[in-house]
Amino acid sequence: MPLSDPRLDELLSGGAPRLEPLLRWLLEASPLDSQDGEPRRTTRLRRLHAALAFRGLSGPLSEAWNHASAIRLLAETGLPDRTTLVGEGFLRIVDRVIPRLDPEGDLYALVDRLDLDEADAVWIERLPVDLRIIWGALLAPPQAIWAHAARLLAHRAAAVGLSRDLLALDPEGSDADSPFFHLTRVVHEAGDRPGDAEARAAWEACWGTCTATLAQAHARLDDRGVSTDLVFRLELLEAQLARIGQLLDFAAGQGDGTAFAAELVRGSLAQHGLLALLRTTVKRLARKVVEHTGETGEHYIARDRSEWWAMSRSAAGGGLLTAGTALFKITLSILPLAPLLSGLALTANYAASFCTMQLLGFTLASKQPAMTAAALARALEDDDGQAREVELVAAITRTQVIATLGNVLATVPVSAGLVAAWVWLTGHVPLEHEAALHSLQGTHPFHGWTLVFAALTGVLLWLSSLAAGWTANWSAYRCLPEALAQNHRLRSWFGAGGAEALGRFIQRHLAGFAGYTALGALLVFVPMAFAFAGIHAEVRHVTLQAASLALGSATLWFEGTLAWKEVLWGLFGIGLIGVLNFAVSFALALWTALRARDLSGRASRRLWLEILKAFNRNPGRFLLPPRRGATLDSRVPGDSHA
Repeated sequence: MPLSDPRLDELLSGGAPRLEPLLRWLLEASPLDSQDGEPRRTTRLRRLHAALAFRGLSGPLSEAWNHASAIRLLAETGLPDRTTLVGEGFLRIVDRVIPRLDPEGDLYALVDRLDLDEADAVWIERLPVDLRIIWGALLAPPQAIWAHAARLLAHRAAAVGLSRDLLALDPEGSDADSPFFHLTRVVHEAGDRPGDAEARAAWEACWGTCTATLAQAHARLDDRGVSTDLVFRLELLEAQLARIGQLLDFAAGQGDGTAFAAELVRGSLAQHGLLALLRTTVKRLARKVVEHTGETGEHYIARDRSEWWAMSRSAAGGGLLTAGTALFKITLSILPLAPLLSGLALTANYAASFCTMQLLGFTLASKQPAMTAAALARALEDDDGQAREVELVAAITRTQVIATLGNVLATVPVSAGLVAAWVWLTGHVPLEHEAALHSLQGTHPFHGWTLVFAALTGVLLWLSSLAAGWTANWSAYRCLPEALAQNHRLRSWFGAGGAEALGRFIQRHLAGFAGYTALGALLVFVPMAFAFAGIHAEVRHVTLQAASLALGSATLWFEGTLAWKEVLWGLFGIGLIGVLNFAVSFALALWTALRARDLSGRASRRLWLEILKAFNRNPGRFLLPPRRGATLDSRVPGDSHA
C-alpha cells in the first residue's frame, strides 16, 4: 500500500520506530467515523503495517513492544498498585493532580499516558480478522515474557493471600495449609513447562483451592462483620488469580489476544477511577451496616396491640427525659463558654440523655425511621409478596405515630411542670425573655427556615443510624463481646460471670450508644460548622422542639406575655417537624438499604403505589393501633420478635 500520509513518513524517517508518537498518531483517528467502509483508525492501522513492512521496520517495532517492561504491562495493567483501599485511593488522587516522571520505554506507563477509553476497547474487539492475525503475529510477546509475568503476579498474590488478617479468617488452619503457600511454586512449574499436562493440572487444582478459600473468607466476613481493607484484598486476589490463569494460557499458546488487549485497555481506564474502586468494596460494608441497622430496627416495630401500647409507654419515658435535656440545653447555651467547650457540653448533654434512654428501654421517636427502613429493605429483597410488605410499612408508620405522640404528650406537660417548679423554688422563671421567645417562634412552621431545618435534622438522624450500624459491624468483625467475655484480665477483675455480663452488655448497647452519641454530636456541631462558613442553620428535632416549645411557652405565661396564637402555630409546626424528621430519615435509609442490596427502583416504586392504594382504602391501618388479635406476619425476614 503506497504511503499517502506525510505525518507517518516523518514519524518513520528516523530509523527505529518510536512507539508513543506512532500510537498517538494512530489514536488521533476516530474509531467510529468510516472511510471506505471501515473506521478511519482501522484504515490508519493498515497503512501503518504497510509502511513498516515497506521500510523493513516490523522487526524493530516488535522488539520495542516486547521491551522488558512488557512483563509489568501484562501483569499489572488493570490491577490495583496497592494492597489497601486507602492506599490505592490516595495514589489515584495524587496521580490525577501531580505529574509523574516515568522510566524511559516503560510500556505500562506509556499505555497509562494514552488516556484510553471504552471506545478504544470496542474498536480493538471489532478489528477485522486479517488485521488481528498480522498484528497479533507482530506484537505477540514470546512465551518467556508471559511466564515471567505470571510468576511476578504469583509472588504478589501469595504475599497478599498469606497476610495475617486473611489467615486469621480461618483460625483452625495453619499457615502452611493455605493454598497461597504453594501458589508461587505451582505457577513457576506451569510457566517453565507450559505444555506439560501434569503441571497444568497442578495449577488448575491450586487455582480451584485458592478460589474456594476466598469464597470461604467472604462467607466468614458476611457472618461476622466486614472490613473494607479485607474485602479490597479479597477482590484483588480474585483479580490476580484470574490474570495469572490468562497469562499461563498465553504461555501455553492459547488465549484470545484481541479480547485480552481490550481487557487491558479497560483495565487502564479503570485504574484512574475512584468510583469504580469504591463501588464494590464499600457496597459490601454498606450492606453489612444496613443489616446491623435492620436488626436494631426490628425492635422499633410494634406488631400487635400489646407491643403498640408498650411502645407508647416507652416513648412517654423518652419524652420525660427529653424535658430535662431541653431545659439543660437552654441553660448551657446561655453560659459564657468558648464555642468548642459549649459544643462539647451540649453534646455531652444530648449523649447522656439519649444513652440513658437506651439503658432504661425508652424510645426517642425520630431515631426509629432510619432503623426500620433497613428492615423494610430486607423484606423487599426476599420478595415474598407485597401484601406483607405493605403491612410492614403500616406497622412502621403506626409505631412511629405512637412513638412521636408518646414523646410529645409526655415532654410538653413535664417541661411546663419544670418551669412551674423552678418558679416555685426560686421565685423567677428559668429562661430569659429572648430565649423563651426564640423557643416559641422557632417552632412556627412558616417563620424562618423551620421546615428546612427539620429536613436537615432528618439527614442527621440518618447519619446517626449509619454510625450505629457501622459500630455494630465493627464489633462483630472484632468479635468484641466474645473477646471481652474471655479476656483474662477482665475475668481476674470481675470474675468469669462479670466478664461475660460485660460482653453481653456491649453486644446489646454498644451500637445504640454509638448512634446516640453521634446524633448528639451532629445536632451540635453541624450547625456550628455551617456558622463557621457564614450560613445560619439550626436543628429541629420533634421531641426536643416540643420540649423547647413548652419551656418557652410556660416561661412567657408566667411573665404574662404569652400569645396563645403563637402556641397553636407552634403545635402545628411540631406536627410538620415530626413528619419531615420521619420522611427524610426514612427515605434516605431506605435508599441506602436498596442500593446496598442492589434492589431495583422498580420494586420500591411498585411498593409505594401499593401503599398509597392501601392508605386510601384504610388510613387508620397506618395511624391507629392494630386491631385486637391482629399481628404482623411472623415470617418477616429477620423478625426478632417471632
